[in-house]
Amino acid sequence: MKALSTLYSRHRAGVLAALAAGLCLVLAALLWLAQVRPNAAKSLSTRLSDDYTLQSDPIENGVTQTFSTDEDLLAIGFVFGTAGDQPAGALELTLADADTGEVLARSTGEMANIIPGQYTALGLDAPVAGVAGRRYLVTLAPAYSGEGRLTIGHSDGATLWEDTLTVNGQAVDGTLALLITTRTIGGFLSRFFLAVAVAAAALAFLGIRAALRHKIALHKLVFGLVLGFGLLYCAVLPPYAAPDEKYHINQSFTLACRWANLFSEEDWRMGNVPINTSYRREHDQNALLQNENTTVFTWQEMTENLLTLSPDAFDSHVELAEYQTDRNPLLYLVSAAGVFLGFVLRLGFVPTLLLGRLANLLLFAALAAVAVRWAPFGRRVLAAAALLPMTLHLAASFSRDSVLLGLAFAFTGLCLRAIFGDEGKPMAAPLALGLALCGVLLAPAKVVYLPLAALFLLVPAVRLGRRPALKKAAYALACLALVFLLNGAMLAGQLSPESAQAEAETTSAETVAAETVAAETVAAAPQHAAPEPETTAAAADTGETAADDYLAAMPEDYYERTPEGFVKRLYYCVERRTDVAESEIAFWAQALREGDVTAALLGQSFFFSPAEMESTSLTDEEFIRAAALCYLDRDTLREKPDEAAGTLELFAEIGRVAFFKGYYSSEECANLMAESGIQPGMEDAARYPLDRSELAAEVEAARAVRATQSTAAPEDEITFTPGYILTHIPATVLLVVRTLAAETDDALRGLVGGLLSYNSLELGWGWVIALYLLLAFAALPAEGEGEGSGPLAGRYRVLCLLAALCCCALVLAGCIVWTPTYYETVYGFQGRYLLPVLPLALLAGAPRGIRLPGGREAEGQLVTALCLVQVGVLLNIMLAVIAR
Repeated sequence: MKALSTLYSRHRAGVLAALAAGLCLVLAALLWLAQVRPNAAKSLSTRLSDDYTLQSDPIENGVTQTFSTDEDLLAIGFVFGTAGDQPAGALELTLADADTGEVLARSTGEMANIIPGQYTALGLDAPVAGVAGRRYLVTLAPAYSGEGRLTIGHSDGATLWEDTLTVNGQAVDGTLALLITTRTIGGFLSRFFLAVAVAAAALAFLGIRAALRHKIALHKLVFGLVLGFGLLYCAVLPPYAAPDEKYHINQSFTLACRWANLFSEEDWRMGNVPINTSYRREHDQNALLQNENTTVFTWQEMTENLLTLSPDAFDSHVELAEYQTDRNPLLYLVSAAGVFLGFVLRLGFVPTLLLGRLANLLLFAALAAVAVRWAPFGRRVLAAAALLPMTLHLAASFSRDSVLLGLAFAFTGLCLRAIFGDEGKPMAAPLALGLALCGVLLAPAKVVYLPLAALFLLVPAVRLGRRPALKKAAYALACLALVFLLNGAMLAGQLSPESAQAEAETTSAETVAAETVAAETVAAAPQHAAPEPETTAAAADTGETAADDYLAAMPEDYYERTPEGFVKRLYYCVERRTDVAESEIAFWAQALREGDVTAALLGQSFFFSPAEMESTSLTDEEFIRAAALCYLDRDTLREKPDEAAGTLELFAEIGRVAFFKGYYSSEECANLMAESGIQPGMEDAARYPLDRSELAAEVEAARAVRATQSTAAPEDEITFTPGYILTHIPATVLLVVRTLAAETDDALRGLVGGLLSYNSLELGWGWVIALYLLLAFAALPAEGEGEGSGPLAGRYRVLCLLAALCCCALVLAGCIVWTPTYYETVYGFQGRYLLPVLPLALLAGAPRGIRLPGGREAEGQLVTALCLVQVGVLLNIMLAVIAR
């Protein structure tokens, strides 16, 4: 027994660390059995059409629907209804290739299991691998065994325009509500969960063993633990999961694209980029990853694309209508450098994202280690703040708060060293330079933390060496200058005007000819009226009869000067259609109103569609007349029959594209389109032919992007400005009081990480309480801890506490001035905004009469507890994601 006791005493740290790691693994195994393994059947579904406004007639002879998708197919879901009693019997599904008729899969289900009004999925007997461009035909055939009958939900008007729906053999103007299952998570979920759990337990073992052995300095331990746990946070909360990370990613990628453009052989230079525009490489996109709502399939998508390469050149770039965060690039230099390295190495989107995150994490870990290394006291406070879940979540992301927190922590530690370390002696040059650099970079990063940066002014004159007043004045001027320069200088303009002008200029002979055409055919003429008798005469002169002249017979309501009228004219004049679904007309009309497509681009997709360019359905004369009716609202050939021959001769000489340009670029067209509320725009010279389905997809994408970005309503523009606050003091006070009453819980949880991602991942209150207890423990001074005179005392204690409170007040004030006056609580305030001043506040508020018995032992106990809590938090996060 004595030998065993001796062995334990000799290897006490390793034994305790192994026990702690083993406990973590046992807990993870139990959670895997109870919560993870049962979720292996989780599936990922996509709604091809989610409109079931109408229910069909009772299904007697079956239902068919064509659709297309590039995804794999495992199951197909429909929204059924009932007519009379609950139907009984078998429902057979057949999935075939719509073009070849080959049967790809079948399924049979019991109608008694159908719940009306909800999606009911029928699993396919064989998985169908996705093929680009493949069209499918799904058939449902009921075999009733009772009186009840099925109905099926569909849209009012077709939403999949080129696909057809039939019920009982009759065509229906609608599209079935279709939900397709494209993948299941399977064994990946268990592998991912257990891999993260084992990695976290191993990291906890190493951290606890090192902390209890006291052979590794605390700052080195903090660097390793921040890096290790940060990588695990990066795995369980992938890119786009951090608060507003998509905007930070946009800014980092745009900056990297600009650097790449500087080294490009292209003549075009990017210049300044407006805040509502971003740049990425052409293939830097992943819809599942960019969804922002982390699920188990996000984990799978990230791991499957971890080692991918990009087909794009390092200087490749595409312009995107996606917002960046702001115009200050300072806090994005490091993450942009990681992204740029990914560009140079030709890495895929996912590894490039992870490189950018890793760059931020490395910098934060280094700055946190500097803070702990140089702080004369309060090292445990800085270590605890650096290892909070919220801190690690932000540090392992593209968020600018990653660098900001590192700068704030490092500045706090260095400033305490400058004030209290080596009293009476001038600072060493590296310390002085590091302190000044951190402060100068911190000040313009977020101006609300200026009071923290101002603590440099508290450094005793003797510590600054010669001319201390001049050095403090230079520091203050540098901070203020950068505040005004960096917060409005970068990414504020548009693309270089030279490049825009070069793109707009056209010197081709075709354009000159088109302008001639426009001058001749768009000469002064009366505004549109109903077709006059001479129109019929002119038709006779050209060899056509009025009965065959469909353009002269265009319905009168198609001449309406509205987006709907323009769309109807295009369908009628080019495709000779009057049976266009109202939903299709409404789609393009809305796109024209919202500027997602222009009159020229939409017309190009009609007049120069792939089908038209392969085998045109319009004669030269019909083309001229159709284009004139669409863009000028009048028939130019029939108005001036004497000039028809000359016009046709010119048309044969310069071609359809030039004539098309001449009409849509004319002043008359501009006036007509302005009256109709449409942008004339320009055609895309690189897209002949132009497929309208591609244009529709671009419109949908533009709408999706716009839906994720905030647009200020008129009532939101009236906010609590300083002038409004001074004249409405009672309303402002009530706003703050209501905010304290309603959002204190969320702020307290958000400060330490009880609310992660977009406040959508919640930790249990037990973890939140444990984290606050650890912060309180870290704030208690210990015997023999540090080499300074801590804790803070006297005027330094008061001034540091005031600086922390001023930062908190400025954060709150910044949120208040953005708050619309009709809001009940302050807009956008989150607890994480107070993290940069948390160490300073804890040190300033620490009790002076209580001291823990030993500094090294307290450090070991704190690190041990933090490691165990981090393992628990990571397991909690994964369970919360799995539950989605």
